[in-house]
Amino acid sequence: MENFDGKVAVITGGASGIGLAIAEALVSEGARVAIADIKGAEQAAAALGDNARGYRCDVTQMSDIEALADAAWSEFGQVDLLFNNAGVMPGVAPLTGASENDLRWVYEVNVFGAWNVCKVFVERLTGQGSPAHIVNTGSENSLCALGPMMAVYNSSKHAVLGFTDILRHELPDFIGISLLCPGVVKTSLASSVEARPEDFGGPEKNQLGDMTIGMEPAELARRCLDGVRRGDFFIVTHYATRYMAEERCQEVMKAFDEQTEAYDGWQEWDSRSMILRALGALSD
Repeated sequence: MENFDGKVAVITGGASGIGLAIAEALVSEGARVAIADIKGAEQAAAALGDNARGYRCDVTQMSDIEALADAAWSEFGQVDLLFNNAGVMPGVAPLTGASENDLRWVYEVNVFGAWNVCKVFVERLTGQGSPAHIVNTGSENSLCALGPMMAVYNSSKHAVLGFTDILRHELPDFIGISLLCPGVVKTSLASSVEARPEDFGGPEKNQLGDMTIGMEPAELARRCLDGVRRGDFFIVTHYATRYMAEERCQEVMKAFDEQTEAYDGWQEWDSRSMILRALGALSD
């Protein structure tokens, strides 16, 4: 999708940070946007003018997601772009010290929320039948392990990578999909724990302090939209992530080289081929 003029985009987590920057960039290129967020969506949309609408949406609630889809199609008549961007980050803690509330909250938003938004919108985009593109916001944490004390957040972003990678093989040809993997961006993500809902333990002090450092959201948005234009699956934005991703790739390949070997007939245990044959048999 090379031209965004006249297109309609739905952006979850769109009232601030990365989501708002993407909305601003799209409106500047002639797109219309539906900004969805748990708070502040209507104010953010009003600031963008007539081509934006704001909707309250809690992505942990399927009814809110369904209502967002209903509203977007009712207001705009179509949806061409979905930016599945809502996300939260818990406080830092070792795996053994992380609370169940942390795990459930982060997975409800980052994993189940993103999953359910895809579920609702993919069905409708498929029925719509016109070219469309989905961007799921992962993280550099989808590609590597930055360090200790981040098991909850890191594992949630690995999960987003996992289902997004499978989804791209299930989509019809006219729907593209990307995984946005940003590094550090100037957003309030680190302070999201201060607004954690009571259902998941309530607010908690942000241990990381002021983390509004890193790439400007507007630059991140530019790189994201360039990736959509190219049709990239992985949209990476920070060169600083490269060495960590490379470390993982090299470690995995080293393990295969040292612990396995090629042999005649190894293809009989090729899991991908086995799955494809089994799925083919089911469809016969």
